[in-house]
Amino acid sequence: MKSKLFIALMLLASAGAVLAQNHIVLEPAVLECRYLEQKEVDTVTHRMVPDTMLLQIGRHSSAFFSKDKVFVDSLWHTPNGFNKWISLMRQYLNEGHYQDILCNDGKYYYLDYPESGKITVFSEINRSGVEYVEDRETLAWRFRDSVKTILGYECHLAEADFRGRHWIAWYTLEVPASAGPWKLWGLPGLICEAYDDSRHFSYSLVSLTPDPGRDIVLYLWYKKYERTTRFQLYDAISRNRELTNEDARQNGLSGLVGEGHGPGHKELDWKR
Repeated sequence: MKSKLFIALMLLASAGAVLAQNHIVLEPAVLECRYLEQKEVDTVTHRMVPDTMLLQIGRHSSAFFSKDKVFVDSLWHTPNGFNKWISLMRQYLNEGHYQDILCNDGKYYYLDYPESGKITVFSEINRSGVEYVEDRETLAWRFRDSVKTILGYECHLAEADFRGRHWIAWYTLEVPASAGPWKLWGLPGLICEAYDDSRHFSYSLVSLTPDPGRDIVLYLWYKKYERTTRFQLYDAISRNRELTNEDARQNGLSGLVGEGHGPGHKELDWKR
């Protein structure tokens, strides 16, 4: 089973693309939040997969991305990086925690970049860089009369509908940053916990570090990024997943690559 799973993971990693680091420092982070993301990868078995996400907040912009994604991308850019990734994946498979080197969300989100009120998202398809820019949509939050404590912070309840999902969020006025995980924001304090009402996706704050001593970095792993739209990117991801699953079936690995009952993207409006 481990050997089959390794082959299946290899189908997901396409070698041969030319990568080039061209990172840009945007500004120092004044606050760094670490969230545990839980994604339900099978809505029948309700199997959840964790990932550690970082939210770095600056005075003018912020960034949100997977800690594991940065690690893997950095590894690929070392000498003989692909073979190092293969070796590490074999080790993690043998130890039974291969998920620790994967990520739920492989995109880099930059809020209020390149200007206030915009979001720039960097992603990849078949080891080629793509990006899209969109308006930073304001969520119409509805405030509820509920309070609970998260990491010692008094948090209040709010709810909003956003691109096909109903989101529940707990925010604290003790951290007056109108920010949160992913594209969730607009409350009068930091979002400490958020989840959609189907519990397909959830975020829980696990640490908060003021003045972390790190910069917000615009990670540019490719020589160039093709400009696209959010809908076009989701269409390409869906087509790529179908092709990957077909390759798996032809190699006798059906069921190991791709989930047959996945919850779909966080933003469901792309299907319209």
